[in-house]
Amino acid sequence: MMAYLGLRRRIRERVSCTWPTKLWGVAYTVNGLLQCRLTSGEKRPKRALALAAARGALEEKASQITRKYMPRQIEEAQSALALELSDWRRVDAERPMEIKSRLVLRLEDEAAARTQAYEDALRDQQLQHELYESRVAHMRDKVLTDADTARAWWLERHREGHQPIAWDEFNTHILPFVGRSDDAQTNAMRTAYVLAQAVERLEDDPARHKLFVATARLLMKEMDWPDLAEGLTLPEQRKLQPDQ
Repeated sequence: MMAYLGLRRRIRERVSCTWPTKLWGVAYTVNGLLQCRLTSGEKRPKRALALAAARGALEEKASQITRKYMPRQIEEAQSALALELSDWRRVDAERPMEIKSRLVLRLEDEAAARTQAYEDALRDQQLQHELYESRVAHMRDKVLTDADTARAWWLERHREGHQPIAWDEFNTHILPFVGRSDDAQTNAMRTAYVLAQAVERLEDDPARHKLFVATARLLMKEMDWPDLAEGLTLPEQRKLQPDQ
């Protein structure tokens, strides 16, 4: 009869270890009491083997719980451990052993310092992100609403600079994003800028320049704007026209 734990005699062991948190490199310090017992009628193993199996089972169950929580969530982790381990739990189907434990978690000085450093860095990144979002929102909702506001913003940005104000840079990088589709002024400015860019590109290509101007003259005539079409007449074409 001494070879069996018919009365489920318990084995108790003090626990002192560390278990991981959700934050890499930071662990909870753990102290408490571990208890284990065999199910009724099973052959009694050596105490050392029983404790080793119980510690292994506790480590597996508890570390799976604590690694779900950030270091500052120590109360939530403590409650989760209590719910899981305050009553007898079967270790697994193959080992006829049950365990339960009462544990206390702490965040020691080094772990607390690492946690604080992480939270400080996280707050700094969140602040930088919010500042960036604020700048983008200001540009979208205030600066880029119309061309006049965008120009005033550009002037203010370059007011104290020693370099000349680069309107070409403004026209290239800012103007295309200014205004709404129903903003007539901005659309007109954008159209004028595109046409100016087209003429600039044609300066080194006389043949295509003539074709572009001739096409534009035909368009002006179709729009019933003869005065604008006349303004696009090339000098050599004017010489060929009969005197009015």
